[in-house]
Amino acid sequence: MPSITLFLVGTLLLSLNSIRFAGLAISDWFYFGALGLAVIETAHFDRKNFTCWTRNRFLWPAGLILFGAIISTARAVFVQTAVIEIVQQLFVITLFISLIWVMVKRGKARVIMRAFILSGVLAASVAIVDFFAGTRFGPILSGTPGVQFWGRYAGTLGHPNKFGYFLVITSILSLAELMDDQSKRSPFITRLFWGFLFSLQIFGLYLSGSVAAYLGILLGLVALFLSSRLFLRRTLKFMIPILYALTLVFVFVMIFGTNTLANPTVFGSSLITRGIGRVESTTARSRWVIYIEALEQIVNNPLVGVGYDQISTSGIGFDNRELSGTVHNLLLQIWYVGGLFAFLGWLVIYFSIGWEAISVLHWGERRAMTPIILGIAAAVVAVLLMDLFQDAIYQREKWLVVGLLVTTAWSSRSLK
Repeated sequence: MPSITLFLVGTLLLSLNSIRFAGLAISDWFYFGALGLAVIETAHFDRKNFTCWTRNRFLWPAGLILFGAIISTARAVFVQTAVIEIVQQLFVITLFISLIWVMVKRGKARVIMRAFILSGVLAASVAIVDFFAGTRFGPILSGTPGVQFWGRYAGTLGHPNKFGYFLVITSILSLAELMDDQSKRSPFITRLFWGFLFSLQIFGLYLSGSVAAYLGILLGLVALFLSSRLFLRRTLKFMIPILYALTLVFVFVMIFGTNTLANPTVFGSSLITRGIGRVESTTARSRWVIYIEALEQIVNNPLVGVGYDQISTSGIGFDNRELSGTVHNLLLQIWYVGGLFAFLGWLVIYFSIGWEAISVLHWGERRAMTPIILGIAAAVVAVLLMDLFQDAIYQREKWLVVGLLVTTAWSSRSLK
């Protein structure tokens, strides 16, 4: 169906978030097109899946979020900005999740995941080329040619933290692809291919210099390996193609990256150690101060937030913000801008997401779940951790992997 094609193209272009038309990312246009067509298709040709629009489990908490957001708008300075932010949040947890559900019930979860991985590979490849060649394709594609990140790279995503966040998800999914049963029966070259893609994304993730991303990938991989002894066995079995892939990357580095290797401020362990140092000396302290300021605002008025125009992604200047910065914690930020009702709505959604992910990882081996499903759950666990240190809500990469997890669970329950 045409909506499937548009959805896949939108997913492939997801990492080109800063290439925009009329203010919207190019991937959004394809997703909106897929949404419109999917509604028409399920109303006329694919009626068995029409319930995906009406039985979305997030609709009730979305209503709670909407109520809190509306009453908080009374305190907003830039009402139009607040309304845009509210609409974006409601879109990803209602229509976008339902659209993913339609695709999952049509049996397209695997191909969507692979398109998602290729989008991550594209972003990582741009950063790697910039790293070795000294080019600035990433800043040009993301519309940030004048921004310097002090040795960190952002690929096509415009910011190193967003870049690292994106690659944590796609890296875990790539490893799940490598470990899947189909990879077991595939020729060695297929395993080598997935191992190489995984290595590229891990290297790109390293170049991001994002400590939150480092923690996310660590937790995601640990969750993945602990979920099933099968993963441990296959890791040892598939270590040869992984080592081959890493060798190819290392040879490439040695041939084309000699000058870079000689620069201790960029290569080696410096990005990790400098990232930890940045957190210890600056980031943790400044964010803690903002957390305290946000909590003080919440205590003074816990029911009504300050307005969604104060959310971190609204684009208003710092001189128009009530705090000295933005709140880098998703749930705390929601309570601050949207009040108690919006906070409770998001808390219900995040609790249900976490419950689904942990349930899959806990029961995965006993219920013979595939590495793909386990990989999706592990990626979601990593997302939940990273959201403790980041403030963006609308990013579709998060809701894509969350949607694949929860709608697969919803579909399996509806068949019982």
